[in-house]
Amino acid sequence: MILHRLRVEDFRGVTREEVQVPPRGVFVIEGPNESGKTSLMDALEMLLEHKASSGRAEIKAASPVGRDVPVVVEAEFTVDRERMRYRKEFVRGKRTSLKFPESAKVALTGDDAHDYVRDVLDRRVDRSLWRALRIAQDEPIGQVEAGKGMESLRRALDTAAGGADPTGDDTLLTRVAEERHRYLTARRGEPTGDLARSETRLADARTALSEARGRLAELDAAVAEHAHHLAAHSSRRSSLEAVEAEVARLEESGRSVDRLREAVRAAEGEVDRAAVAHDAATRLQRERASLIALRGEAMTRESELRDATEAAARRLEPAENRAGEARAALEAAEDRVTRARRLADADRDARDQARRRADLSGLDSLLETLGSVGRELAATEAELAAIDLPGGTVDRIRAAEASLREAVVRSAASAPTVTVAGEGTARIGEETIDASVGWEREIVEDTVFRVGTVSLTVVPAGDTDAVRRAETTARARLEELLLECGCESLAEAETRERRAEGLRADIAAHRRRRADLLNGDTSEDLARRREALAAAVASDEDAPADSIDNPTVAGEPGDGGSPDPIAEAATAEEELSRCRAEDRSAAAEAQTLRTDLATRGALAAEAAERLRESEEALSAARTITSDDELDADMDRTRRELDARREAAREARARLDEALADAPPELLDNARASLAALVAEERESASAVATALGRVNAISDQGRLGDVAVAEREVEAAERENAALWRRARAADLLHRTLEQRRSEALRSYQEPFHRAVVELGRLVYGRDFDVRLGEDLTILSRRIGDVSVDYESLSGGAREQLAVIVRIACARLVGDNGVPVFLDDTMGYTDPSRRLTMGAVIAAAASTSQVIVLTCDRSRFAGVGGARTHVMRATGSAPE
Repeated sequence: MILHRLRVEDFRGVTREEVQVPPRGVFVIEGPNESGKTSLMDALEMLLEHKASSGRAEIKAASPVGRDVPVVVEAEFTVDRERMRYRKEFVRGKRTSLKFPESAKVALTGDDAHDYVRDVLDRRVDRSLWRALRIAQDEPIGQVEAGKGMESLRRALDTAAGGADPTGDDTLLTRVAEERHRYLTARRGEPTGDLARSETRLADARTALSEARGRLAELDAAVAEHAHHLAAHSSRRSSLEAVEAEVARLEESGRSVDRLREAVRAAEGEVDRAAVAHDAATRLQRERASLIALRGEAMTRESELRDATEAAARRLEPAENRAGEARAALEAAEDRVTRARRLADADRDARDQARRRADLSGLDSLLETLGSVGRELAATEAELAAIDLPGGTVDRIRAAEASLREAVVRSAASAPTVTVAGEGTARIGEETIDASVGWEREIVEDTVFRVGTVSLTVVPAGDTDAVRRAETTARARLEELLLECGCESLAEAETRERRAEGLRADIAAHRRRRADLLNGDTSEDLARRREALAAAVASDEDAPADSIDNPTVAGEPGDGGSPDPIAEAATAEEELSRCRAEDRSAAAEAQTLRTDLATRGALAAEAAERLRESEEALSAARTITSDDELDADMDRTRRELDARREAAREARARLDEALADAPPELLDNARASLAALVAEERESASAVATALGRVNAISDQGRLGDVAVAEREVEAAERENAALWRRARAADLLHRTLEQRRSEALRSYQEPFHRAVVELGRLVYGRDFDVRLGEDLTILSRRIGDVSVDYESLSGGAREQLAVIVRIACARLVGDNGVPVFLDDTMGYTDPSRRLTMGAVIAAAASTSQVIVLTCDRSRFAGVGGARTHVMRATGSAPE
């Protein structure tokens, strides 16, 4: 499949974008983040997979927010030399059209167009290869399981391995698998179908036999059960009579305990009433003592607060005088600062104008220098573009020349040269020659020399033809490489490469100097800064000079007594700060003393009021009950409480004695035992009756015949089950044998796949690079020199590089029968030193495949030779 063009309108944030893709080579789509690069891939996927009428969530999400317009996706591509223009309008309109630009086929619309494209893709495009060769931005970069699915890659590997594609026709394996699956499940190998039904029949027959034998033995069991229940019933009747007598004795003792418990409750009630009376007398006495203590505390606090108020009034007067003096000094300092600031501002404006003029002159010089550096850089880059060779070209020419030298040497050594000299004649093959004339020739086939009666056979080396063909091939390869780079010889190519390296160093030096001059800015930033400075200088020259009122008071700013207005302003500011601090301190002290005086006066008044209230409360309480009466009530209630407690202790002792003779737990346990025995007696009587009825009801009723019938059914089911198991095991053995042969064939693919991966990997890691592959052709470990590292232990950059290398290897192996390779936002983990060599890896697929790279940083793929670039705008819409 070859993608020629992709057009997107109103897809997510992309208003309109059209991309023309070359049929071969590397195509880079560059754009800033959020410009819609990934959206192009998603739009193509949505075009090929979903109908225009679909209401799936991802299709609704593709509609632009706040705009009621159709989502349009159009692509032009070729599948098996058939070119198609495919267009869909989603969300609004919901139309589908398919045209054939290079064919006379009738255009299709609607579901007919959708079904036609899906049928073409399913039959002619390896969809598994399409998914495997795509690296998406929002998905982790995983390995390619090249040994699974991917029919086109499997055919390519089989051709490279020299096989007959034993896995290409799965018809036999499918039929064997279907036969096996008639009897055994695919995953766990458990019985299914006829075998499962046979297993069920055999189990049912054995169950029926067991049940029939159980029914035959049921009568004997019923007789034994009746005898057992009858003995148990007699035992329970004896136990029931003994427990009934014990319950009657314990119930009489319980009634005596209840009477004693009632007497204890009455005595404890009298104790509670006496305790309440005693608590009331105690509370009244505590309240009287509390009133006397409160009056004493109030008298002491009122005296202390009155003295403190008088002392605070004496401290307030000098503090208020000091605050007034500090306020006057502050106002004078503020006037002096105002005059000094006016003079300092005028001096500062003059200095700013001079600095702006100097900055403008420096920027003009810097911009001139930057222009000169830019012109030199452009000239050097143009010269480099004219002579630069693709990466690895000189190495390939050098290797081709060495191969040619080796082929020439082998060619010369493979054919022996025979010389004939002397007198007389000799016969060589069918030709007779005169030896005196002389004869010399290279022998390239078996030749017989006859001189008289002597016969001599000369046999050349067996690989002469192959060596000569290798020499011709090596010479053609060298000439092809020299023609591609436009060089006459290896020396000229090496000279161009050395000159290109020097130019690259010059370009890097120019760019470093430009970066140093810019110092993090851009040329546009410097131009804008120069315009702003020029406008400011012009404004300074046009502005009228400010008139400053010069004070005339000697020794103050502006009177000529201070040569530096800024220093004079700073001195005035310091004096103002000192005066402000003094004013705040004096004012705060005066305010604190005023607050303290007011607080103390309020507290003194409150203390006097509290003293009056406490004296009134104590007098009122003594009027109701005197202190002596409260003491007498306290003694009386204490004596009564002690007497009631003694009576309660005696009643509790009598109750404890009665409970010791007949604890309630014994009665509860006896009653529970009686209830259980009554229930068990009823159950045993019922069980005896049931067992007797069962003995009377059960008889032979032909149960022996039922056992015979069940035994015959078990024998038939076992014969049928054994036959089905024989067929199932045979099918399973054949299936496992074919699967093993298929695995062996897959292992034969490792060598060509390994060769393709190593050839590309050595462009990045050098000649010591190697990988170890698993049976599914995934990479298990990487080796560089003598160091081997498991794939899972590699860094993120190394795994990213291997992922790209494997996908490019797959694309090269498949060749013209492949699909586009999509690389979305890769090389992010790859260091700059390896991006150039990774560029050579990506470029290696250019001759046979499409490689579409989506990136926000074109410099990551600067090493890709011959790549074409399409730049997307930040808004995601192409210009009109």
